[in-house]
Amino acid sequence: MTFPDLVKTRHSAVNFKENEKMTEEDFKQIFELTKLAPSAYNLQFTHYLVITDEEKKERVKELSHNQYKIHTASAVIIVMGNKSSVEEVEAEKIYGPMKMLKMMDELDYEMTMEQIKGFKEKLTANDKDLDVELARNVGIHAMLFMLSAKHYGFDTCPMHVHNVEELRKEFNIPNYLEPIMMITIGKSVDKVRPRGYRKPVGEFVSFNGY
Repeated sequence: MTFPDLVKTRHSAVNFKENEKMTEEDFKQIFELTKLAPSAYNLQFTHYLVITDEEKKERVKELSHNQYKIHTASAVIIVMGNKSSVEEVEAEKIYGPMKMLKMMDELDYEMTMEQIKGFKEKLTANDKDLDVELARNVGIHAMLFMLSAKHYGFDTCPMHVHNVEELRKEFNIPNYLEPIMMITIGKSVDKVRPRGYRKPVGEFVSFNGY
């Protein structure tokens, strides 16, 4: 499937084939592509909680206004922003091996770590800035996840996440992970519907000012 075909055939699934199981290998191949998504300073802010257990899925459904698509989906995925990604120890895990393998020299390493330190100070000085950064990085990552899933024959639907504190308690989600959205995944049983109206390009794209 060409990339334009992939984009055009990806629709948000309203309902899924019930009892369609997905394996860890299915998810692994999707995430092997997803992990290539860009992120600020390559700090890889996104973390996924994949829920395939039927009882646990039903609990998410209860906390999500009983949306039926969660019941029929092969899995529901809580997509979270990792606030600890800007910590020095996390940056060292990414850039330390690059320095050791001579992919970057000592000067580049020190400059990059200093830039990340300043980036962290900016984000942690204002919760709103951190929230925006998490949302930006998670959104990019999640879109690539949905396209990767479609590439491997699975359908998805992005969803709001509800009752965050209850979800935290139910799944022991630590405070440094911030749930931002959910994605249901499986094999769609929807009839192929005409895509909803999209604005012409000229209505949402401007060049060189207004």
